[in-house]
Formats: sequence, C-alpha cells, structure tokens
Amino acid sequence: MIRVQKLMLVDNEHLYGPGKRLLLYLKGCTLRCEGCINPHLWPFEGGTMMEAKDIVDLCEKENVEGITVHGGEPLDQAEELLPLVQMVKKLHKTVILFTGYIKKELNHIQCKIWNHADIVVAGRFQMNKKNVHLQFRGSTNQRIYRHSGPYKNYKIQDGYTTTIITIDENGCMDVQGFLTEDVEKLVNIQE
Repeated sequence: MIRVQKLMLVDNEHLYGPGKRLLLYLKGCTLRCEGCINPHLWPFEGGTMMEAKDIVDLCEKENVEGITVHGGEPLDQAEELLPLVQMVKKLHKTVILFTGYIKKELNHIQCKIWNHADIVVAGRFQMNKKNVHLQFRGSTNQRIYRHSGPYKNYKIQDGYTTTIITIDENGCMDVQGFLTEDVEKLVNIQE
C-alpha cells in the first residue's frame, strides 16, 4: 500500500504536466532538502494508506491523461509505487515523477520507476540555486528527463511562475506551486 498525503485532480501544465492529471502527494522523505516547500510531507507517519488498484480505478473514472507523483520523496516508497506505475502504463496513461534523487543514486526498483516515467524531474532542491521561474523545478540544478513516448518532444516553458491558492469552506488556505515574495506575504497573513 502507498502512503498518500493528498490526491488531487489538476489541469495545470506548468506545475504538474500536460492534460488533466491525478496528482499524488506521497508521505515520507529521507532527503529533507533545506528550503523544501513540502516539509510537512517528510514524516512517514500519517496520510492515508491506498491500494494501487484504487488509484488506478480513480484514473479510469476521471479519464485523466496520467498521474503526477510528488512528495515527500516518491522513490522512498519505491516497492509500493512500482506496481501503481506499471498499472498506469498498461492503461496507456502517462507518468510524471518528481524526485530529489539523481539516477546514479537509485536502486533497482527505483530505477524501474524512473524508466517507466514519461517525464522525470530530478535532483535535490538547493536553496542557493532557487529560481521560481522554472517549469517543474524549484532550483537551477534540477533536471528534466523526457523519455520516449508521448512527451519525448515536450517543450519546457521557463520564464514565468505559477501558484495555485485554494481556500476551503473553513477558511484554510492551501498553496501549490512556487512561493514568490508576494505569495509568501499572503501565506504569512493567513497564519
């Protein structure tokens, strides 16, 4: 079973990839990059345990183009994540993987996930190389790998930033994307 903090249907290419996607925020991270925008996802405790089949069923029901796997660090749950990625690919849907690892650090199972993904965004976030105007990445050292398949010629669109702010019925704010100074001020007002 996969430990998931949040599932969301998204359609924001600049942040999560092309088309309507099922975004999975997974719990747990051993890398713990300084300045990470998701430190609440570092602990492996909490979240919801989900079967890969239930996630795949949701993909089919919602007719998504694919899944985007974010964290935390998704590859820290590699044994649980691999069956999901394989099932999604069998449905001819796409996989976008965000990981702080680089390929030479991966074990055999993690490498299989990397190789199944259509797009991999890789490398640890580095605060001294932060740049909020990069598509998919938070710092200039991070790399994007496009594998053969539907996104092999996908054009990266750097130069602007995207932030999604939602406020629920209780007035709680949720922010996804890149925190510019203006967005950080807004978040601090909410706190």
